[in-house]
Amino acid sequence: MVSWARGMAQGLWTVLIGMKITLKYMLTPPVTMHYPDEKWEVSERYRGQIKCDIDACIVCDLCVKACPVDCITINWKREEGKTGKVATNFLVDYQKCIFCGLCTEPCPTNAIFHSHDYEIASYTRKPQVIDWAIPENIVINPKRKPMKKSAPAPKKPATQASTATPAQPAATATATVSPTQEEALSLPNSPENKGKVISVWIEPGCIVCDLCEDTCTEVFKVNPDTSVVLSDNLSKWAQLSEKIIDAAVGCPVNVIKYKVGE
Repeated sequence: MVSWARGMAQGLWTVLIGMKITLKYMLTPPVTMHYPDEKWEVSERYRGQIKCDIDACIVCDLCVKACPVDCITINWKREEGKTGKVATNFLVDYQKCIFCGLCTEPCPTNAIFHSHDYEIASYTRKPQVIDWAIPENIVINPKRKPMKKSAPAPKKPATQASTATPAQPAATATATVSPTQEEALSLPNSPENKGKVISVWIEPGCIVCDLCEDTCTEVFKVNPDTSVVLSDNLSKWAQLSEKIIDAAVGCPVNVIKYKVGE
């Protein structure tokens, strides 16, 4: 009899404890999210759908090279009177994308970025490949950093498709690649060259983005593998100092180096 009474008391006590928890949550607001009418607010650094601000893209291909699953494809062309390369297609295959963020980190202009969109499921494969260069898909990244470009000499239009580093026409002028400062061409460090650029060289790591050639066509030429320093205009480097410095500052991978006369 005592054992039965003890069991009943313990059972009633556990019921009271359970009801206490139930009553506690009955008096608090509901946490049910009425999806899709209501949606959670994600964190600022949430890695959602990859998008590209095509107006900020300089077609440097760093995102293509960084992607571990090859889900980004860029096609580009040149337009007469415009600087650099112009992306005609910026395709992202979300069937492959693993949302790792590796493509966003090296982008020098913050053109490619993670949005907060996570509803990208579809019934067919076609919607999973999006071209961010076509007008209906144009987006703007508020954090983009457009590269400074000076007006270049007009170039002949050309078209090139790439999923890696696109090829460029070979240099027609005498060119010199100077991987070290000691091997670089140089003007005399004389009083008349004080404060002027007297030496220019390019270190390994060029991504052939064309910005240097667009900024200063008299000194730089982009070849298929790297940018080179043209020796034909060596005597004019002092007069071209401002453009050379602009090219060095604008280089997204910081491989253009120069020395100023003292």
